[in-house]
Amino acid sequence: MICKYDEKYVVITEEVIKVLYRYKQYNHTQHEAGGILLGKVYNDLIIIDQVSEPSIEDESGRFYFIRNVKRVQNIVDCAWKESNGERIYLGEWHTHPEDLPTPSRDDKLLLKNMLKHSRMEINFLLMVIIGRTSPYFAVLQHDKDELISIEGINSKDGLNIILYKNQFKQIYGFQAIGYLNLAPIGHDIYNAVFSQTIIGTINSIKALTNIQHYILEKEPALIRFIIPDIETADQKINTLFDSLEIQLAMIIEEMKTKGLDHHIHVEFKISQ
Repeated sequence: MICKYDEKYVVITEEVIKVLYRYKQYNHTQHEAGGILLGKVYNDLIIIDQVSEPSIEDESGRFYFIRNVKRVQNIVDCAWKESNGERIYLGEWHTHPEDLPTPSRDDKLLLKNMLKHSRMEINFLLMVIIGRTSPYFAVLQHDKDELISIEGINSKDGLNIILYKNQFKQIYGFQAIGYLNLAPIGHDIYNAVFSQTIIGTINSIKALTNIQHYILEKEPALIRFIIPDIETADQKINTLFDSLEIQLAMIIEEMKTKGLDHHIHVEFKISQ
């Protein structure tokens, strides 16, 4: 599941969604469940790839959930240590016994207090509320008083590709988010072409070069591939990235002839 606010995308992995949906309050005797959100933060991407689950140490009822502070702090510390500082606390999640959940006063206060009193590397926190029919996603920024609801992307948003370049104009990675919906599933040739081009570039770099260190994040409708030390990497990598740029331009040019180019957006981000 992918949402967007400002210039950032928020990705909740399939595994996390499966965990959260297990606690939907379908039964009238079910207590609220909840926990914390953990994940990684990049300049323009947030990935929630781990959550804590409720335990006997928490307090809960039909309409409330209070997590055990000491327990989740241990979870945060372990996640940070095991990921070498990459995975951090990102916010809170809990369930509501309603179809379309909305945050309560206590929900908002919890996030405000966490943002105000916690020592964190980020200036925002996320909230996920799981309802019986649809979830609610929101972000609280340090300079705002209210939660900002964020919506999921859909096929109308098309495919967005970012090519990252360093100060020497070398491509050192890319990110593709979204999808095309120009034909029934399995028959969308442009989806297939973009997928083959992007995945083919990654596979070629891994197979044909001596690359050891790279970042690869992959979820439905998301793929991010970054080589941090491109300046000292195999020259073949530069060639393969340049080839990717050329192939993308050729595909988009063909889409223009059919009036389909508005479904895709390609941009360059140059690091300073």
